[in-house]
Amino acid sequence: MSEHLIKIDIVTPQRIIFSGVGESISVPGTKGPFQVLHNHAPIVSSLDIGVIKILNEDQTETLFATDGGFVEVVSNNVSVIVETAEEASTINTTKIAGEIDSLKSTLDATTNVTLRDELKKDIHKLENRVRVANRL
Repeated sequence: MSEHLIKIDIVTPQRIIFSGVGESISVPGTKGPFQVLHNHAPIVSSLDIGVIKILNEDQTETLFATDGGFVEVVSNNVSVIVETAEEASTINTTKIAGEIDSLKSTLDATTNVTLRDELKKDIHKLENRVRVANRL
């Protein structure tokens, strides 16, 4: 591994989403987004809904939409454990727009507070995926 690269693994319960090296990774920490570079101090942090951005060795970016999870940084190894992570280039924004419309209709029709909170969170997750896809 080159002297300024970090090893990055992004894992979901279903599979390994990304495993490779990069110049940096930016993650949506629950206390605010942050970037990890070579020789970053050890850290464990929870992640929020947002975007994971990897700056690859060739200076290109790879973006993932995530619904949150955890990140651990130790000795230039970054492990991201998330429930979901979807690469921006694979996100179908047309399909998601329909899902958002359907959830918003359900939200407008319900008065159940718990259900409304769940629907709002689901809408937020879908809107995040669209934002990430549109950053390409």
